[in-house]
Parts: sequence; C-alpha cells; structure tokens
Amino acid sequence: MTLLNSKASFKLLKFGETKLESKLCEFTYGGINSQGQMVSGTLSAMSRSEVRFILERDGVSDISVANKKHWYDIEFGRPVSLEVLLQVTRQLASFSEAGIPVAKGIGILADTTDDKRMAEILDEILVDIEGGAQLSESIKQYPNVFPRYYSAILSSAERSGNLTEALSTLNTYLERDLRSKRAVRSAMIYPMVLLSLTFVAILVLSVFVLPRFQVFFDSLSVKLPITTRMLLAITHLVQHWWWIFALLAIVGTIVLVVMRRKPQGRLTLDRIILKMPIAGSLAQLVALERFCRVLSTLVRTQVHLPEALELAGASTGNRVYEDAIMEARKRVLQGEGLAGPLERAKIFPTAAIQIFRIGEESGQLGSQLNQAASFYSDELDHRLKNFTALLEPATLIVIGGGVGFVAVALVSAMYGIYSGVRG
Repeated sequence: MTLLNSKASFKLLKFGETKLESKLCEFTYGGINSQGQMVSGTLSAMSRSEVRFILERDGVSDISVANKKHWYDIEFGRPVSLEVLLQVTRQLASFSEAGIPVAKGIGILADTTDDKRMAEILDEILVDIEGGAQLSESIKQYPNVFPRYYSAILSSAERSGNLTEALSTLNTYLERDLRSKRAVRSAMIYPMVLLSLTFVAILVLSVFVLPRFQVFFDSLSVKLPITTRMLLAITHLVQHWWWIFALLAIVGTIVLVVMRRKPQGRLTLDRIILKMPIAGSLAQLVALERFCRVLSTLVRTQVHLPEALELAGASTGNRVYEDAIMEARKRVLQGEGLAGPLERAKIFPTAAIQIFRIGEESGQLGSQLNQAASFYSDELDHRLKNFTALLEPATLIVIGGGVGFVAVALVSAMYGIYSGVRG
C-alpha cells in the first residue's frame, strides 16, 4: 500500500487569544496496513493528529508517530530544565483545579513561558489536543522533556477523570526530585571551586614561574634535592607534553559518552559507580528513593503494576536497577507477587523488601512505598551532608599537600644551593 504525502493546510487555530501559525512539519510513522504488513515512512503534515488521520484513512492501524530527527538535531542534556517543567506542571495543576480546560491552560502557558523550547513544545501539544489527541498521548512524544512516568500517570488520570489530583501528584514529585538534585549540586560546588583554583595555580606555576627557576638552577653546579628534581620534571612534562593530557581527556570524555549511550556500556559504568566507596551508597539511595517514589505515585493513580514497575525502573537512572526490576517484572506477570521477585533481584536492602511485603499483604502498597521514599529521601539528605562535611577537609588536604610539596621543593632547593655555595 502506498501512502501519499499530505500537504493539506489546517485553518488557523484559535483558542481564546492563543493563535498558532500553520506550518508543515515532517513526521516519521510506523504501523500495520490492512494486509497485516509493517509500514513506515515520512509524512509532511500540520500535526501528529493529521498524520494519524491520513494513516487511518488508508487503513493503517497500531500507529506510532514521532517528529522526524535530522542529523543536525543534536541536543546536549535536557532540552528543558527540570525547573521549567515543574513550573508548567504547577500551573497546569492550578488551572485544572480552577476548572480551566487543559487546552486553554496549555495555550496560556505557551504564550507566557519564558523558555523558548518549552513554548514550542506546548504549541505542538496544543495542536495535537485540538486535533483530538489526549494530553498523555501528546506529551509521550517528548521523552527528553517529560519523564515516561509523567504520561503514564496522566493517562490513568484521563481514564478515571481525576486529572487535577494527578497533576498535583506530579507537581509534588517533581518538587522533591528538584530538591534532591539541588542538594547534590550545592554539595559539589565548594569542592569543585577549590579544585579549579588549585588547577589554575598549578598551571600558572608550571608555565610561568618554575621555568624561570629552572634556568637559575641549571646555571649552578649544585645537585638539587629529590623533591626539587621531581617538581621540575613534572613542570617539564606539563609544559612540553600538555597536548597529550588534553588528548587523553578528550578521548576519555568521548569514550564515556559513547559508553553511556550503549546499553552494555551504561551497565558497566553503573556497576562501577555502585561499587565505589562513597558514591556507590549515594547512587543506591538515589535509585531506591526514585523507585519507591515513582512506583508509589503510579500505584496510587491506579496504573497497572507491571507497567508501573517498568516506568519506576526506568526512573532510577541506574541500569543495574533497571535491568533487575525488569527481570522482576517478568515474574510479576507470571503471578508471583511483588516482594518475592524484587528480593531475588538481590539489589534491594532487606528493610525495603519488608516494606514491599507488608504493603503488598496489607493492600496499602502505595502508602508503604511513599513512606519508604520519604525515609530514603531523608537518609539521602543526611548522607549528602556527611559527604559534604568530609569532602571539604579532604579537598583542603589535597590542595595543602600540593602547595606544601611545591614549597618544600623550592625551599629545599634554596637550602641545597646555599649549602653548596658555602661548602
């Protein structure tokens, strides 16, 4: 079956004072035609809703539509910050509580948000909704902006008609997630500033100061102390072979980026992180808090447990936990319950397994998971404070050791020269 590109124009959409300019976009699609064959391709249309209409008209079912990605469409990090997403979610929850329709609320946010990328996404979502799509179905097309659990919670709320509560729940979770990220960020600022200043100081000494001392030392026939010779050797290495260090840093960064994008490479890196002395325990607490928080939210919004496990596992941010949870999900689908499969995964603490078991047996799984998430959140905050308290003196010790080594090397050199001249 042949699908023709459609260039039919939609009329200018108006909702209140919101106006969306008509423009054609390219979309990729996939589906099953009337003969049961898989079909895919590219269509030019106004929105995903128009693409779906064209495909359904031609007898295609089980349709998936996404914006076409070009080779130059490269995004580093999140295209929209978590702060902006939280602000949009909070305002949508307020609009819904006030009885304002979703489409009108999104139109208002698209006109008022200061984030250009979010405004573009909200415009595209509004076009989809006006074309007949559900909100959860539309935001699912932007996984780099809206987490996967976001659309699942909204989809459940749309079926139950409780959209206001779902948006409030999402707002609460995003606030807690943002609070945790800010705590980690603030804990790392002071040590990173100190290390950066140390690096700059060492660079200045190596490039400008110590080479002049070396000229002076070379003019004397005095054997320098071992510390001075080591310092001059390091200076010579940095001054003449700096490009090797820069090349190694670039190659190392590229290797890490490639590994993070490959499933097996990401699994290897996450395993290494979990085995690290301090970072491993912090990463474990982050994964546990996210898993319990997201699973609690999904269960309380009546998302089916297998789907909730898949989404909660993906939210952990750790491939080791994600793979183990997916294995447990297979056993859940076979009717084995929740606590048993998670216990056999051997990545959850005994206390967490007991909480899962009590919640499952009492029928209060959502509330038990929420209490567990609060406990792990408090524990994470406590560990971060301790980590910060240990990191600051450790950083000062490293910096003091480096500065002390330079001072000892120069002073011992001067003393050696004085002794040699006096002798």
